[in-house]
Amino acid sequence: MILGAALAVLCLAACQGGKKGQTVLPNVHEDAGIVLSGLDAEHWTYFSLETGETVGRSTFLDEAEDAAWAARTDWDIAICGDYLKTNGGTSGQGLGGILRDTEHNFLTLEEAPSEGYLIDEVGIVK
Repeated sequence: MILGAALAVLCLAACQGGKKGQTVLPNVHEDAGIVLSGLDAEHWTYFSLETGETVGRSTFLDEAEDAAWAARTDWDIAICGDYLKTNGGTSGQGLGGILRDTEHNFLTLEEAPSEGYLIDEVGIVK
């Protein structure tokens, strides 16, 4: 799941498109993209790269909901407005991480880099 989460995060900035409230991710299983719908700045939308589906939503800054999602392992990334979190670090029990990679083309990348990933922690990354 680390590979999937990292690769999805890599393409978020480059692959955003579609209509307002949607983010388009390349599908790791097919040539077509994955469209995440219903995104907004008031709710986290949780997504599984394994299934290619949205697995749920929670209210932004709701501590009880955040704790419930942190205990789950069926999601890889979550998006809320301009915020992104991975299932790892302070956000979850998974092994998700993020890597900003400006040297490779996501669509032709055959193997994820083995190091340089950051895990979620409290704060804002710029």
